[in-house]
Amino acid sequence: MLSYWQKQYNLADEAPTNPGDPINMLGGVDLGALSFQDGVMDNEMVNTRADLYVYLNAAFSERPLFDDMVMMEYLNTRYKADIMTLVIDLILASFDVLANAMYRTEPPRTITMLRSFLVNKLPVFLGNYAAIMFPPLSMETCISQALLRVDPAAFPSFSQMFDFSSRNSMVSEARQEFLFACALQQLIPEGSIEGLLGDVPMQSLPASGRYMKDELVTQCMRNPMRIEELIGELENMEGNAGEIAGALIEIITTLCSNNDTMTLKGICNCLIRRSVTLDTIALFCPPETLLQPLCQLLDNWQEHEDQGMILLGETWLLLTARSGESAEHENELLGGWVRGLFEAEGINDELMSTCKPAEFHLLVATLFDQSIKACQARVLTLETLKGGFEYLLEPFLLPSLAAGLIWFAHTIWSTLSSSTKIESLLPALHTLLKPPSMSADSAAMHSAVLSIVAEPLDHALNHAQRQHKIRVDIHPLLETLRPYMTSHRQKTTALSELEAWASTPGHGLASALPNMIHGLLLWCLAHGNLSPPNYTHRLLFQTQAILGAKATLKILIDELIAQTNQHGPDGPEVDTTFDIIVTMIIAPHPSHHPRLTLLSALRIQYAEIADLSKTDVHRANVTVRLHRRVEAFSTSSTNLVNAANDEMNIDMTNAGQGMMLHDSQGMPATDIDDVLAHTKGQIASGDFLGGVGLAAAAAGGL
Repeated sequence: MLSYWQKQYNLADEAPTNPGDPINMLGGVDLGALSFQDGVMDNEMVNTRADLYVYLNAAFSERPLFDDMVMMEYLNTRYKADIMTLVIDLILASFDVLANAMYRTEPPRTITMLRSFLVNKLPVFLGNYAAIMFPPLSMETCISQALLRVDPAAFPSFSQMFDFSSRNSMVSEARQEFLFACALQQLIPEGSIEGLLGDVPMQSLPASGRYMKDELVTQCMRNPMRIEELIGELENMEGNAGEIAGALIEIITTLCSNNDTMTLKGICNCLIRRSVTLDTIALFCPPETLLQPLCQLLDNWQEHEDQGMILLGETWLLLTARSGESAEHENELLGGWVRGLFEAEGINDELMSTCKPAEFHLLVATLFDQSIKACQARVLTLETLKGGFEYLLEPFLLPSLAAGLIWFAHTIWSTLSSSTKIESLLPALHTLLKPPSMSADSAAMHSAVLSIVAEPLDHALNHAQRQHKIRVDIHPLLETLRPYMTSHRQKTTALSELEAWASTPGHGLASALPNMIHGLLLWCLAHGNLSPPNYTHRLLFQTQAILGAKATLKILIDELIAQTNQHGPDGPEVDTTFDIIVTMIIAPHPSHHPRLTLLSALRIQYAEIADLSKTDVHRANVTVRLHRRVEAFSTSSTNLVNAANDEMNIDMTNAGQGMMLHDSQGMPATDIDDVLAHTKGQIASGDFLGGVGLAAAAAGGL
């Protein structure tokens, strides 16, 4: 302790040195920096209830980012050989994350995804550890200990389940569902469920028993109708979803190899109508395993084949494959579609046969842009524009509307309040969102498309409503989108929540983030089965997006310094805060969030530790301790994957100043609308990944 405070206040005897002198350098290594680091003392890492709670919240903040190998390496680094604590903490954290989503009133699709993780994915994952447990340790013991600590308010005991005044039907039976899934995976005997629940259970193991992937594939190949049944069963909370997901991926891959586009059309059509099943599949299979065979089929499509499918409107995947094609050919196609939509000749067979599905998806945004500009220039009348866009409501063209509506969302965000462009945008959008009449097939596909694009469009239209308060044609569009917002999994921050964070007393976001850490700290140090604190990893993402990674790291280190000053370097509050912040830094994050990550910002600051130690010893000390703990996970796949994303995005020239958002004129973004506009642009491709491609495949033919 004495040497610690000597370091903080420069009380230790040190000979005056100059960092640049040769005597202080050895092979380019700053010996002064090494000497400072050697003098920094640290405690052993502690495992708290918050670390896996934060980690899993990050993994499910957008689409599922739970990778078995990554997670196992992370857990093994944290828990070493303590398998019992590892299993108990993981089960407990899975229940805590689900309870938090319920308390935060997250969309039903988010709660369903987390519930499916708990019931369908977690028991399968725990099987990896059951195989290395030896008596007296057993999985049943671990499960029993974990269930004793789950939040009783969110997951009531059996007798409390009949108190309907406090019951949440989506999560109240999670205990029972989890136990039966564990029994299905042979982690526990079925007879032990009653004792673990404390009463006679109200359900049983599925009548069909435990599924095996190969058997399911065989069944589907013999009877294609079985495929749709299995897709429906993905929504069941029974523990069989993993085998179903694996079977579907294998079936889709085989069908793509056989060019069986009619069967593929039915599968994609079923998946897009049950969009929640895509989240369940993603729990077990990376998105590329589903998308790659479909993209390959698209790339090999021949213009005279009977079923030329508009597979995968997701432009990120298609743009790379088409980067060598000529602009002249694209201009010819664009001209053909303009004539087909807005001239009397209409869409003819020649146009349909010469335009590949991938090409049309890439043309949609340009087609919309040029059409709106032509209307502004009075080359097209507004009625002609609306009439041409109505062609896109035909079933075989409707999937392209997803890409087009994303373009509308981006364009509305970038349209200034003084611009007259809105006069053409809104009527055209009204035609696409509220068509006067549609066939049954078109209506079903139209609903599927709106469920995908509702969130970015809703935010863009709300932005337009604030800029054009007297317009009465925006509210009806928002009302049209409202039903599709309730079932959509929220991948971005709601405007109301962002405004609440920005108005936090003190310093807005710079205060909201420490407040969230304080909630986690109090929860970890409290005794008893308290409900988990309000936590969303989106607050960390938004703080980085708005303030930059360097400023966000400073907020986190400031919190560590404050806890150290208040409780001393060895206090449990300090170790717990370190644990929380380390997990925030190393937790999985989508590759598009953000350009410079906290991990990279920490490494940059650590590289300058010698200079920092001469101006702010206390901050340098905390930085060294934080860096050590983060680097303890450097061999894990989590850190390697995140670091790979970082390396693609770091601009070392600007890294020292942090990476901040900029408005359309290149100035730092200070307005909340600028921030939201940037955020919506970043997640646009993620919306496609959540179902646009499947919607396109379901359309059938171009």
